[in-house]
Amino acid sequence: MELLLKIYDEILYLCKNLKDKTNLKTNYIEYISALLYIKYSTNSFFYDNFSELYQQRNNYYIADLIDENLEKIRNKENDKYIFSNIKFKDIIIYRDIGEENILSKIITNLYRIFENKEITQKMIAIVYDNLLQKCIEEKEFVVDNREFYTPTSITDLTSKLVAKNGECKVYDPACGSGSFLISANNIFATQVYGSESNINYYNICKTSLLLNEIKNSKIEFNNTLDNQFIQNQKYDIVMCNPPFSTKNWIANAGKKNKKMFEEYKMKSTSVGDYAYVLKCLSCLNENGNMGIILPHGALFRNSEKETRKKLINKGYIKAVIGLPENLFFGTRLSVVILIISKRKNDDTVLFIDASKEYQDSKHKKCYEIPEESVQKIVDIFNERKEIEGFSHIATTQEIENNEYNLSIKKYVKQIKPNIKVEKIPLAYKILNLEREASILEENIKDVLEVLGMDEVTNLKIPKTQNYDFDYSILGKNIREQRKKKGYTQEELAEKLEISFKYIARIESGASGIKISTLAKLCKILNIEADKLLFD
Repeated sequence: MELLLKIYDEILYLCKNLKDKTNLKTNYIEYISALLYIKYSTNSFFYDNFSELYQQRNNYYIADLIDENLEKIRNKENDKYIFSNIKFKDIIIYRDIGEENILSKIITNLYRIFENKEITQKMIAIVYDNLLQKCIEEKEFVVDNREFYTPTSITDLTSKLVAKNGECKVYDPACGSGSFLISANNIFATQVYGSESNINYYNICKTSLLLNEIKNSKIEFNNTLDNQFIQNQKYDIVMCNPPFSTKNWIANAGKKNKKMFEEYKMKSTSVGDYAYVLKCLSCLNENGNMGIILPHGALFRNSEKETRKKLINKGYIKAVIGLPENLFFGTRLSVVILIISKRKNDDTVLFIDASKEYQDSKHKKCYEIPEESVQKIVDIFNERKEIEGFSHIATTQEIENNEYNLSIKKYVKQIKPNIKVEKIPLAYKILNLEREASILEENIKDVLEVLGMDEVTNLKIPKTQNYDFDYSILGKNIREQRKKKGYTQEELAEKLEISFKYIARIESGASGIKISTLAKLCKILNIEADKLLFD
């Protein structure tokens, strides 16, 4: 552990140098990734290009030499995309007269790390993953969003839920940083395949798989929905954390998929969550298992009702598992895991409410699922077990009665604690508090008299107000406008990227609301703020 922390600090220092001494204020992790890729990919070619770079580290044209090495790798691996978006020679370096070139310094320090015989490639992989998380958490790796990195507790849970015996072909059609593929490789023997349409994420994924020494892999740079790479491929396991609620999915879906979307009554006007579900399903072999991460809205949106109905009636959906909120960097949005299989077992769906199964993580801004909770969920799934307040096995008829709404709260009823209130002691406590409040008020008046503010003591002290406006009125107005727009609390919460419980508290007047959230709410409801704030 001590050695890991030392490596982490050393590479973090190099990242800080790139940030402070060059024009790379974000995404500098890609440049470190490129240097790591040169080191460990060229090892597999039976020569070490990084050692040659070290020998040339003081060369004025060191940036060009690094770019040449990356070009050699692209040619050797027959991959024209890997690190094609970055050029070391385009980096603007800020340095004083006589100061060492920052690229030379980075190469020197990395070379010393690589030459330490105690440091293994697996150690570098662990450090790299932690650096990536830090960059995402601090918004220093920013492209379109930060959902491309799926936390380990989610990928490990999903991998265990879909695991099969023997060697499997595993596919992730939106592989991002490759975290699903790495988890799958760690949990069961695999050949891993992936697609990624964002070049920044593609670079990170390829580096992560390389550092984790996953050799049986094939990752391609292409569009997820209209993907020639997978047209004739079927996989034992498919796992995916696709982009949530995309609106332009139909433009990228491709003509060959049109028939499939029509079969499942997928409307082009709806968001794209089930477009990814169906695409993943089409890649699954007849005995395969699939786990996909979705926002809660995909469980109940009316525009996708017919698609859910088709999947349920075919017996494909095996489980719906609700996860805690605040597991991802940059959003408190809670998600669900949909477990799908083409194997026809029975006409039931297992619902699990794991929303309270979380603990603080090493990252202050988000939670993680504890290992014991992961095992608890997996055991309940494998045993198809019902636990009051946690899991429920619903029949197809039960789901039909709920109009194919898969909201977990409709099936897993929370146990309300039976709190026995001792009325007499409670009454005495209230009377004592009122007496203490009266004494405190008189004490305040005494202090004001001593300070010569006699006139204030004659004023009637109003009750304390926590806000500048009445939140009960705001809550009532929000509820009315939400219903006018036809949104459920869950749908509105998803659009605001907050929990529906928070929406419920706001509507009841029990919670405050941030100005930024209020502004976003006004935009969603298409109403001016004063119409919500006042009667």
